Amino acid sequence: MYLLYSDESGDPGKSNQGNYFILSSLLVHESRWHECFGLIKQLRANLKQEYGINRNDELHANKNIAGRGALWGTRYSKEMRVKLFKAVLEAISQMPGAKTMSICINKSSSQLERKSGRDIHDTAWRFMLQRFDNFISRKSTDKDYGIVFHDTGHDVEIRKLMRKIRVYNYVPSKYGKSRNLPLTSLIEDPVPRDSAHSQFIQLVDYIAYCLFRKIEPTEKYPELKELYNMLEPVALKEVSSSNDLGIVYYPLN
Repeated sequence: MYLLYSDESGDPGKSNQGNYFILSSLLVHESRWHECFGLIKQLRANLKQEYGINRNDELHANKNIAGRGALWGTRYSKEMRVKLFKAVLEAISQMPGAKTMSICINKSSSQLERKSGRDIHDTAWRFMLQRFDNFISRKSTDKDYGIVFHDTGHDVEIRKLMRKIRVYNYVPSKYGKSRNLPLTSLIEDPVPRDSAHSQFIQLVDYIAYCLFRKIEPTEKYPELKELYNMLEPVALKEVSSSNDLGIVYYPLN
């Protein structure tokens, strides 16, 4: 079984600042879960030793970079904040068998000008769930399944969407009429988890924020623009033909 951990960056609403809504995920197979968690434990031990961050303190990417004053009780230089950020991405890139995937929605596109924040949120999640299901169903001849864990928030909307597309999932066809391709590899309702109690979701927060800073760089931390490339070794490349980083951009123009 594959476990998908997800988190968001930005806001799907049109009235909020920022032109992008990002949904990122980390896929871990049950057979490699303990190995991946072992890397997280080693990461937390290193962060405790080098930065004094307690192992139960929640890691939060935006706080890591944009937080003012003390960070987890200590004042760090800009260089140390970037080094910490890189350490988290490096740990993700080394996870055996893990895959990363991100959906990036350009809210300012003319194609979405009549779409609500709910529509944009549903679109991102539909893209993510479809690609997760495709990845599992095409993985091998042995039938496998997947389950979704997401940060708390929008719990009802995500659950309703999952239940719907397991039955009705009409996908446009280049040959004309759309086809109903219900998701058959995903089981149970999506499971909401408080990120404070999920080390994996905390890492996905870094993935999502890293992509946000790739497409909307900040003058204070220009080096963040290239850091998403660190995830190339674990990128789920087949989700997009436009890049090798497992990023689905929508709309394409």
